[in-house]
Amino acid sequence: MVRPTGIRHGKTSAGFTLIELLVVIAIIAILAAILFPVFAQAREAARKITCLSNMKQLDLGWLMYVQDYDETNPMTAQCCTAAGNQTYWLENIDPYVKSGGNNSNDLRAKTSIYVCPNYLVAAPYPTDEAGNPATNIDNTGNLNLPVGRWPLTSYAPNFSVTTAWWALGQGWAGEGATVGTLASIGKPAQQIMLAENHDCCVETWGGGGDNNWTESRRHSKGMNYSLMDGHAKYFPGPTPQYGTAEANPFEGGFEARGTPVATDIRVRPQAPIFFFPRAGQ
Repeated sequence: MVRPTGIRHGKTSAGFTLIELLVVIAIIAILAAILFPVFAQAREAARKITCLSNMKQLDLGWLMYVQDYDETNPMTAQCCTAAGNQTYWLENIDPYVKSGGNNSNDLRAKTSIYVCPNYLVAAPYPTDEAGNPATNIDNTGNLNLPVGRWPLTSYAPNFSVTTAWWALGQGWAGEGATVGTLASIGKPAQQIMLAENHDCCVETWGGGGDNNWTESRRHSKGMNYSLMDGHAKYFPGPTPQYGTAEANPFEGGFEARGTPVATDIRVRPQAPIFFFPRAGQ
């Protein structure tokens, strides 16, 4: 008997059952849930390191400027050019870092070392002591949560180590009435030169606000700082971010709780880094 051609005999392979497919999909979903946060953390760690590298380069550029100008720190704002405009510290140190894009009108600014990779990351929403969403305003008087708007201000100099043209000789300016010099810095390994900021202004005063220890926590709830001796380091921000701050009896400002960073070293002498005062005591 001749068997018909084209007909295959024997056992055929069976496809996946619905249950097997669902099990595979569930395993993939579990792996994704585990790995995606890890990938996000790795990307954030890379951005934090890039930001830290930016600040290190700016720190060195700042110190090279200082050596060329009789050990005098660049002012945060200087007046005036022949056209009557003020110039900022970024333009003064740019010849030493040669990054380009040192002002908000330059398209290269967004990729220069003057701009943090997380510059467009909005400030975290305020929380209370328990970590729940806060209903009260922050210690700056509002719930303004800006993202970066001007590359000009991605990093801000500590006003304590320098000054601006409008503070020179002013009685209310305290140590800021004079330009800072290397000789006037009492603790260069602890005194902050540059800190991250979000919005305003071209300097930081180490208190509350867009360019200080409140809204500028871009990296894992903390921020990078560069110090007057030439090194840069990351420190966690205050907890809660907009919580009640301890009064500073010396400057009438605030001391952020929950962070090792001090606004005034006289208030917290054990702090590893600080903003004020210039002499370090």
